[in-house]
Amino acid sequence: MTSRSRIVGALILLAVLFVLGLAARTATMTSADISLNEHVATWRAPALTTLAKAATFAAQAAVGVAAALLLPSLLWLLRRRHDAVRVLFTLGGAMAIGYAVKIAVSEKRPPQRLWVIAPDSAQSFPSGHTTIAVAFAVCLILLAKGALRLPAAVVGVVFAASVAFARVYLGVHYLPDVLGGLLAATSAALLVSGLMQLPPARRQLDKLGSGGSAHAVRPDGPQVSARAVVRR
Repeated sequence: MTSRSRIVGALILLAVLFVLGLAARTATMTSADISLNEHVATWRAPALTTLAKAATFAAQAAVGVAAALLLPSLLWLLRRRHDAVRVLFTLGGAMAIGYAVKIAVSEKRPPQRLWVIAPDSAQSFPSGHTTIAVAFAVCLILLAKGALRLPAAVVGVVFAASVAFARVYLGVHYLPDVLGGLLAATSAALLVSGLMQLPPARRQLDKLGSGGSAHAVRPDGPQVSARAVVRR
């Protein structure tokens, strides 16, 4: 995909996200969502509830913020600076988009009688936990290399799906909320990927990757090593 197509795709997903949020506030959609949540509530069992609580704890906002700061820092120290920038903006961008849409849509939570745990905010759409889980899954896939990519994809998908299910199972989100989290994280990943492919961004990333001094660049010619420049 070209940078333009990725950016356009991200903007389309953001539009779909906002429309879904407005639809989620309608009486018809809310009634259907409550009925689904009531049905899911009949599946509750002590062991499954414990697993759901663990999944939701693993994708809470504090974990997302910590991952968005610590993981890029670690990648930077490992000299994977391109990956560090991608992870920072993918995780940070996903959370920023999710928070902005949550405030703009301002959908109410499911009825309190369905809660297993107390929600962390009054707004329901999109699910912040699902947004973080999907963004983390995307980053995991991007960071994996070669034969590790498929296992990373499996782990990421299972984790994101588990968190999404947990939020509905625990009664603190509706189905459209977790779908909104998926859209928020995916749009952020596409937008970051598209912007990083633009020529100005690529030049800056190349400088970061080379430490800013490994190559001297001719305006109209190929790259020349710094040592060769000195010799001349």
